[in-house]
Amino acid sequence: MTYRVGEFAALTGVTVRALQHYDRLGLLKPSRTQSGHRVYADADKQRVRHILALRAIGMPLQQIAELLDAPSARLGEALQTQRARLEQSRTGIEDAIRALRQVDAASDSTEGPLDRLASAVDMQDAVEAMRGYFSDEAWTKWGEQYFYDWPTAAWRVLFRDIEASLDQDPASDRAQELLDRATTLWDGSIGSDPTLSRAVREGYGKAWQARGRWPRELQRRYAEFRIEAIVKFMREAATASWRRRGLVRTYTSGRRSTA
Repeated sequence: MTYRVGEFAALTGVTVRALQHYDRLGLLKPSRTQSGHRVYADADKQRVRHILALRAIGMPLQQIAELLDAPSARLGEALQTQRARLEQSRTGIEDAIRALRQVDAASDSTEGPLDRLASAVDMQDAVEAMRGYFSDEAWTKWGEQYFYDWPTAAWRVLFRDIEASLDQDPASDRAQELLDRATTLWDGSIGSDPTLSRAVREGYGKAWQARGRWPRELQRRYAEFRIEAIVKFMREAATASWRRRGLVRTYTSGRRSTA
């Protein structure tokens, strides 16, 4: 069956002007009547579907013209390349949306909107710099969200409570309560997957050792708290907890104690 250009446009949902443009570019070449009118066949409907599909994934018409009759291997390579471009674009769009959300979330800040936006963009750069310390799995499932949102409201409250208790004995009930809260928050952010937990702890250990080289925005956030003192206090509290449970033995005068 054959169709005049208007009929074919109505059938395919493509405008007459678009069909004429496809013809000029060589994407879709209809036959012609003796009077020069375009005539389309049923087979042309499939070609239009292919054109529209490639347009839907962002392919430019010039490239589509090269790919419609290309070998499968060439087409496959082009689709993979386009996918990579789209993923990169999506990342950029998601980053921009995240930055704008952070501007809205900090609307009660004394900073102006542009200063808040600049801080959000700085934080995105900082988070990307942290990625190198973690495996792909640990970063995707934990690290990216953790550093973007760090410190969450719960961590802020805990840090302030620990700072107020730094003069207490790490073995005290108060210190052990703070340790339990920190453990619950930490484990809650990772989940119950032991493989992920090991990967996160390994990556975080590398990141902590390199904290002096952290990006400025992340260091600024850490500078709000006495992080070094907090970490030292929590380590001592953890050691005290292990001793209570008999998981660590003490040493005196170079000899193992039976205590």
